[in-house]
Amino acid sequence: MNRRTLLKAAVPASLFVAGCTSQSDESDTTGSTHTSTTHTSTTRTTETTATSTTETTAEQETSSTSQSTTEQTTTTTQETTTTTQSAPDHPSTSGIFDEPTRGPAPFSADATLITFEDPSCPNCVYFEENTYPKLKRNHIDSGELSFVLRTIPVVEQWGASAIYALEATHVRDEQAFWDLKSHYFSNQDQFNNENVLSKTKIFIDQETQLDGQEIIRDARSKAQKKQVQEDLSVAKSANLKGTPTSIAFRSGEYVTKIVGRQSYSIFKNVLGL
Repeated sequence: MNRRTLLKAAVPASLFVAGCTSQSDESDTTGSTHTSTTHTSTTRTTETTATSTTETTAEQETSSTSQSTTEQTTTTTQETTTTTQSAPDHPSTSGIFDEPTRGPAPFSADATLITFEDPSCPNCVYFEENTYPKLKRNHIDSGELSFVLRTIPVVEQWGASAIYALEATHVRDEQAFWDLKSHYFSNQDQFNNENVLSKTKIFIDQETQLDGQEIIRDARSKAQKKQVQEDLSVAKSANLKGTPTSIAFRSGEYVTKIVGRQSYSIFKNVLGL
């Protein structure tokens, strides 16, 4: 029995129980389609260019030395090590290298987890408070696991506004993005559609080095609509039914979806950590 068979045999039926699924009034909402997947492995290509010089006569020595120095400089400039970022052929991986990531780059570690959340989703709070901290402490910080967060609005309308604020923050400062994300989940019951942006401004101004007014301006104008729409499109292509939903990969291969309130041990087992 191979690794993937073992992993799937260990996955309980509860993995496919949906999380938060009610749709918000925001026009950016998800649908569902069926998509088949194939798998590819991460590849790295190294290209090295080298040149050499040949010294001939004593009369040419000075010229040759000068030429050698020039060629060595050119070689240093031209010599490159190119790392090709690639991902398995799965709908959830589209645009993955531009997404907020904790730990190693996606698909460069033993395992990669792509998690879709909504700041207004109650089931996402369980993941944030009970599962994610253990994943970070035991596997993300050690370099075993790459964690990628994608956000989609599926529950309360204020979640959509929060997502636009998160995207506006991410393009400026990734650490501030993670801090704001944690703030939303830690204080979820305090937000509504009327106060989410004003409370976001206060947090940004007091807890980060960013200008809260700029973040709110971008959130109101949907300046990062392209990024938000990409996550929505990816979620639709991946046939996501609710949040939180995590897409698990091991050794560059898709393993399964983990949906709803699931324990740390489920993630550890599925990811083979």
